[in-house]
Amino acid sequence: MKILLVCAGGFSTTMMMGAIKKVVAKSEKLKNEDFEPMEAIPVDRLPEKIGNFDIVLVGPQLGHKFDYVQEVAKENNKPSVLLSAEIYGAMDGATVLKQALVAHKRYHG
Repeated sequence: MKILLVCAGGFSTTMMMGAIKKVVAKSEKLKNEDFEPMEAIPVDRLPEKIGNFDIVLVGPQLGHKFDYVQEVAKENNKPSVLLSAEIYGAMDGATVLKQALVAHKRYHG
């Protein structure tokens, strides 16, 4: 599953991306190549990048733009998840990855 993280500035989503990659690397079941590419981008680049990814994860600081992200994601047949401030602030890569996997499975049945 190719994960696209959408943010305002990029620093914290880059850290979250690292936390997710660490979880994948430590897993006995998950493989790094199944999650490549994984990228963090500013929200204004979403329309040009979304086609290369399977799911869009949105940093909590962009809650006010989540309707826009959902619209772009829906147009491209991709699920989107607004990450909670608590999980995001804790840099809980395992929980974020689980949310992404569940959302992707639900969206595509």
